[in-house]
Amino acid sequence: MLIRRRSALKQGFTLIELLVVIAIIAVLVSLLMPAVQQAREAARRTQCKNNIKQLGLAMHNYHGVHRSFPPGWVDQNGGIAANWGWCVYIMPMIEQANLYTRLAVGVESLGRSLDNPVKLRLMTKPLPGFRCPSDTAPDVNNQNTLRSDNGVEHAAAISNYIGTNGGAEWRQTDIGGTFGQNSRIRIRDFTDGTSNTLMIGERAWVLLNPVTGQVSCKAGSIYGVSSDGTGFRQRHAMAMGLYGINQTGPDNVSQPVLSPPLDQCTRSYNSRHVGGAQFLLADGSVRFVSENIERDQSGTNGNFLFQNLLNKADGNVIGEY
Repeated sequence: MLIRRRSALKQGFTLIELLVVIAIIAVLVSLLMPAVQQAREAARRTQCKNNIKQLGLAMHNYHGVHRSFPPGWVDQNGGIAANWGWCVYIMPMIEQANLYTRLAVGVESLGRSLDNPVKLRLMTKPLPGFRCPSDTAPDVNNQNTLRSDNGVEHAAAISNYIGTNGGAEWRQTDIGGTFGQNSRIRIRDFTDGTSNTLMIGERAWVLLNPVTGQVSCKAGSIYGVSSDGTGFRQRHAMAMGLYGINQTGPDNVSQPVLSPPLDQCTRSYNSRHVGGAQFLLADGSVRFVSENIERDQSGTNGNFLFQNLLNKADGNVIGEY
């Protein structure tokens, strides 16, 4: 009986064997985790691409009904209060017709609607179709706020998708891109070709700068643009091409210092996808554009590929990208 009991005890694992097994499992997990994270990011990137694709379909449906693409924003009050932006005007085309109707877009200005508690509550609810799954933004944008008629700044739902104002500095009348104040751009206006013109791109909530750390890019607002008292803050719903994709600082010391300081990424395009951002072209297709694309670093808006893609009618030849 004693011999049998000892042989039974010998069938178990020793402490060293257990430690070896645990170490092997830890190594396997460490090898698998990057692959799992990459698979998750690939899925998020695909969902983001699909969101932008749906916005493209909505844009063309809007054009079919109104014979033009939606305006960047419509100045309904002539003052400094907020005005409805392009995202709102395509809501009936993305299954948000009820929200569009309840907000009385076009009948009542955004500035006045922000003073209405019921409508404000509607505007704080997140809309997944305007959010990139890879982004880290909260549900409402407390950085790019909207000013009501009563002068109160309100946080509304965030959008990671920003319209194109053009390849240079902000323009309101002579619009180089697709969106501007009271704009009414038609397909025929894209003389460079709809397949050669970027219409909508991404903007993240924050980016990481290897030198300065986290940089706030503030994403955008679904509902429109506001004012800082001196001019409309187009960056709420649009971007310009003066700065590069995922740029977090100035190109060189000769560029003007903004006062108050403003990170370049708050007015341009960027994303949490590695290496670039996704864009909608005016023909409805979606393409990932590298952050290393050729662009103008001197601010002269010359014949450079990125600016050429953002302008709809500059007459420049588009190369490979």
